[in-house]
Amino acid sequence: MKSVKSYTCKISGNVEKVNFLNSTLEVLQDLSSFVFSQGKPAWLNQKQLYHDCRNKFPELNSKFLQNMIKQYQIIKGKKLPKKLINPTIYIDYQSFSFQKDLTTKITNYWLRFSKRNFPLFGKKILLKISDFSKIKLIQIYKKNNSLYCKLSYVLEIDDPQKNSNVIGLDVNAKRIVLSNNNFYKYNQLYHRKMEHHKHNQMKRNLTNYSKDFIHKLTTKISKDLSNEGVEVLILEDLRTLRKSASKKLGTTKGKKLNYIINSLPFSIFQNFLTYKCLDLGIKIEKINPAYSSKTCSRCSCQTDTLRPKQNLFICNSCNYQLDADLNASRNICYKYTLANELPMTTALVRREN
Repeated sequence: MKSVKSYTCKISGNVEKVNFLNSTLEVLQDLSSFVFSQGKPAWLNQKQLYHDCRNKFPELNSKFLQNMIKQYQIIKGKKLPKKLINPTIYIDYQSFSFQKDLTTKITNYWLRFSKRNFPLFGKKILLKISDFSKIKLIQIYKKNNSLYCKLSYVLEIDDPQKNSNVIGLDVNAKRIVLSNNNFYKYNQLYHRKMEHHKHNQMKRNLTNYSKDFIHKLTTKISKDLSNEGVEVLILEDLRTLRKSASKKLGTTKGKKLNYIINSLPFSIFQNFLTYKCLDLGIKIEKINPAYSSKTCSRCSCQTDTLRPKQNLFICNSCNYQLDADLNASRNICYKYTLANELPMTTALVRREN
């Protein structure tokens, strides 16, 4: 099974090369504006759209043009763009090559396309790529007046159905719990966030602190998983989490709970954990976590009864008692097991105590 991982580094060159990239991105900006203005009827007919753009932008590299307008292609299950797509130079694997030269001082890595060699910067990032032949797509874009190069790298990972160790993970404001009974504290960041909210007149920026805390935490979790031989880690799909605490949508949960949901960096935690696990050969999957905290991991019955203790789950049907977060992580694991028709031994035996 293939899994895609991306690495981002800086790209530069002499004046001529930098001007080439900047001018190409400027033309792609005009192209994106033109395509966006055509709307859905034009996006449906990519062939005609390509000819219209080819006539309007004859100086633009045909593959750059084609790969850019594909971003507006209408595909089933893909959301239509609601705003202008930022200009990006998309280059597929047939149009570029890499060179590694340990004798050069400015950099050891070079990207060749459009008959030019562009130096790449970010040695620590580039050293993580063991085989450059697996890079299938390159995206070059501009951010804060700097040019960046995103390398999409294809990893070969065993099919989860052949794996023998699947673990579910539940994350909340104060801790992370895995279905293999491992607990990790998250409350230090939670308390720092709450103090910041309480004394917001201090106007302290907690971004660097949060990223450092999450980096250390995800490094420990990923190493523990690797040491225990975990092959698949199941995470919650939290894309709609923010919508569950929104005043505009009428789903507000109160000032304090809204702040907790909208300020804690759950997506950063998942992103950091994902790329670290992939580096260690651990497959990452996501599932809808609906009702995972209200379902008994032993008998599958759902309960809406208020808990006597917030961190204790008690089943109304079989009277099974378990830590609430551990119960949720086991349900996440079991949900994935059923959806993929895996043997019960790969995840969690349902009636295991």
